[in-house]
Amino acid sequence: MNRADTGYNAELGSEDYQKAYVEVAFLLDAFASTIDNIMGGNTAPVGRIAGRDTARKLPVELPGATLDEAVALLSRRMGSGFEFELSGGRLTFGKCILREMCALRKIESGGALCRLFHSYFDGIVNGLICRPVKSRLEEVGETCSLATEVQ
Repeated sequence: MNRADTGYNAELGSEDYQKAYVEVAFLLDAFASTIDNIMGGNTAPVGRIAGRDTARKLPVELPGATLDEAVALLSRRMGSGFEFELSGGRLTFGKCILREMCALRKIESGGALCRLFHSYFDGIVNGLICRPVKSRLEEVGETCSLATEVQ
């Protein structure tokens, strides 16, 4: 069987990437909405468990890492879709691919997808520093801010 028989096309163009982006936005919206409905709005445990699982799979070791060090590492790793920084316990997201996907789907930022992502992010950081982390969304807009603390 050759590539032509499988429908595989090695030459993807910008239109193909745009279609994939729209499809991923749709799937993330559906996934987050479904989890939100099943959990009655309390998606934090699901996100944290998934985040801790992701942290175990990251090829990094941060023995004795601080919250600042873990967030700086994630900022570098996630830089193609997000720009964020931690300053004085305030985690600020400038660029956010999920915010862009929410806009594409015409859903409000700060909703189910954002809540699920931020609890997932907390779970990753928890897994990296071996301490519970909790973020609370304080501001939503062109930039989003969260109060973030190690418990």
